[in-house]
Amino acid sequence: MLKVALKGLATRKLRAALTGFAVVLGVAFVAGTFVFTDTIDASFRDLFERASKGTDVSVQSRQSVDADFEQAPTMPKDTLQRVESVPGVEEAFGSVSFDVTLLDKKGDPIVSNGPPTLVITVPPERFDPFEFTEGGPPKTADEVALDKSTADKYGFGVGDTVTVTGATPAKQYKVTGVAKIGESNNLAGARMVEMTLPEAQRVTGHDGYDDISVAAADGTSPEELKAAIARELGPEFAVRTGKEQVDKTVGDFADAFAPIRTSLLVFAGVSVLVGGFLIFNTFNITVAQRTREIGLLRTLGASRRQVLRSVLTESLAIGVAASVIGVFAGLVIAAGLRALFKAVGIEIGATSLQLEPRTIIVGLLVGVIATLVSGFVPARRATRIEPIAALREAEIAGSEPLRRRRVVAAALLGLAGIAVMLYALFGDVGSDSATASAIGFGAVLLMFGFALIAASLVRPMARAIGKPLERVQGLTGRLARENAQRVPQRTATTASALMIGVALVVFVAIFAAGARATVDQTIDNQVRAAGIVTHQNGFNPLPDAVVDALRGVDGVAAVSPVRIEPAKLVSDGKTVQVGGIDPATAGEALSLQWADGSNEALSQLGDGEVIVNQDFADAHDLKVGDELALVTPRGKKVSYRVSAVYDADSLLGQLTVTDASLVRDFESKDIFYAFVISEPGTDAVALKAAEDQALKGFPTAKPQTIQDFKNEQYEGINGAVTLIYLLLALSVIVALLGVVNTLALSVHERTRELGMLRAVGMSRRQVRQMIRGESVITAGIGAVLGIVLGTLFALIVSRPLADSGFVFTIPIVALIVVFVVAAIAGVVAAIQPARRAAKVDVLRAVTTE
Repeated sequence: MLKVALKGLATRKLRAALTGFAVVLGVAFVAGTFVFTDTIDASFRDLFERASKGTDVSVQSRQSVDADFEQAPTMPKDTLQRVESVPGVEEAFGSVSFDVTLLDKKGDPIVSNGPPTLVITVPPERFDPFEFTEGGPPKTADEVALDKSTADKYGFGVGDTVTVTGATPAKQYKVTGVAKIGESNNLAGARMVEMTLPEAQRVTGHDGYDDISVAAADGTSPEELKAAIARELGPEFAVRTGKEQVDKTVGDFADAFAPIRTSLLVFAGVSVLVGGFLIFNTFNITVAQRTREIGLLRTLGASRRQVLRSVLTESLAIGVAASVIGVFAGLVIAAGLRALFKAVGIEIGATSLQLEPRTIIVGLLVGVIATLVSGFVPARRATRIEPIAALREAEIAGSEPLRRRRVVAAALLGLAGIAVMLYALFGDVGSDSATASAIGFGAVLLMFGFALIAASLVRPMARAIGKPLERVQGLTGRLARENAQRVPQRTATTASALMIGVALVVFVAIFAAGARATVDQTIDNQVRAAGIVTHQNGFNPLPDAVVDALRGVDGVAAVSPVRIEPAKLVSDGKTVQVGGIDPATAGEALSLQWADGSNEALSQLGDGEVIVNQDFADAHDLKVGDELALVTPRGKKVSYRVSAVYDADSLLGQLTVTDASLVRDFESKDIFYAFVISEPGTDAVALKAAEDQALKGFPTAKPQTIQDFKNEQYEGINGAVTLIYLLLALSVIVALLGVVNTLALSVHERTRELGMLRAVGMSRRQVRQMIRGESVITAGIGAVLGIVLGTLFALIVSRPLADSGFVFTIPIVALIVVFVVAAIAGVVAAIQPARRAAKVDVLRAVTTE
């Protein structure tokens, strides 16, 4: 039977190739995701290992609050002397490293959505990882050196003037050198500006050290030195060996990028799921078309088990071959993902692509298992073919009547899916990852429920979608509609593959529309200020001096700064973001909705008080008058009394204390943004222009009108949606391959019928019209089911967000566009099958059995 299976594949090369291609795409996305994220990890590890040259022990302040990319607090100046006094220390070097902004030659800030620009301190030779390709390190406060990648990209060379800004106003420096680390010119996408230690401390505002690198004396191991330094400094400091510090830093970055890996694997899973529908449909039709062949094998003595093995062998052969190709195609996908992320402003390393054994194993397992599972039901169906079938005509796949149990199973699956999603959203599932997994599982159940019930909806939906086509095309439109209705299960399975992709597209479109509407409503209802000043990249902090510069602008009545710092809840150890406001001005800048209190709570907020969000209060059983205990990044435990509760999410977040409290308790040095309150009658656009002039010394500060700020939020939403659409495109392509494959098999199955139609006068053009019409109806059914399913997903998932102010909006125009695009895609998918159908030879076709 093995020879029979392989020979069967050899005689149906195109069919096997189309089926295998779906597996290739799904496996390629899985493998590409692992290759891409492994490359990120390798890139960062290589960079940090090189940067830690000569370091046996690393010392930092202990960070009591876990937050992505949150830097440990600056250590006091005397820490270096204390480290140097420890026996076994041969040399110690205190450094400063923090985000700054570099200006290009046009004077525009160099910003990105990913890796930062870091100021670093000129190290002693022992700890210096840089190799200078031009010039050398800076020696005075008016000099800097740049990394080679940045210098090459922006055209800087030795002797040029470059502008840098940080916590202080912008300053011009002379470039004394261009350097690289090892053989790589790229620092994982980051940009480096090297300064002398005093100048780096001035620019960052860090009056101390962010890191101390220590070299051990001969005869002292890193572990021994680590223990000795830890005893000297005490529990307020984190002391690690150089290797431990590299491992921790790489781990922190890996954790920060974990959501990217998870998201990409979700898209890969969608592609594999859609490919499963294609494989199932292909093998189902193939088994039906081979009824006489399988019946003949049974007549010659083949057992049911041998028939099952034969069909599964075909599945296995396709799965193995496609999975191997898919794993190596993953390298191409990984390169494409890196280019895609770079195009949206996220540069992630330059290390060569990493193909780990785990990637190969997982890719092969995913492809083979998906193929075998998808082919198992058709294989079982093949075992039911009796020897007498060798004397009958081949039956049409899926033409048996619909069974009531299918409808019941569909209803049960759909209800179970909704129940799981609702429990995940409103129940206590556990961690965020567990909640997301439960939502995903519920969504898959609901998808399968829709797929099962789709067969019973094919005929009415085909009539509704096919009627306009019949009016335009006449007879060919009618035949297309009838052909789509002829085998409901086949049409339903093909449409279901497209349904999944469309459902996710619709879900994203509805959420994007809701997010834009929520931005509108939140800002319009809550913001009284005329403008806002943020960092150029939208998420970095700004120096305090920006506030003083704004207060001197004509037309500015007041400036209301907002700080944001991470904290840890004493009650459950979770990390929260704490906002800080100036009570003297916050009431003029904001107008919130209140569950317990009024807007006067903003202006009356005391330094020992906190205002909380209603959802946070409910989750932690808090009410006005209760105490809330927090741990600051330095490990200081502080308590605040709840003074008011606001009703919905605001621009301030879950917790709000005074600006002075964040400075005092959290040692906050920077603001996150600042609201600008204008004098009556002041034009907002003219005020923005005046702010631009006043902030010339702070080029990273971006004054905006409130409408500008809203537009920026829209751009962020649109960018994320575009990226998601591009990732979803793969699953849609796989679904369209399913349409192509089904139509091609259908044309082969109906060769005699097509010959008869040609014999009675149907032209080649009419045949093509008929096949294209059938494809459009199938795609239309998938689009309608997808729109309904996607809307249901969005409705369910958005319910918990409604209390937080999320506005559920259905973008009617976008949904119409989705349907039209699906119909056009159906036309494209039908091109090759339609051409093949039109070329059917009449005489040979009418004699086909």
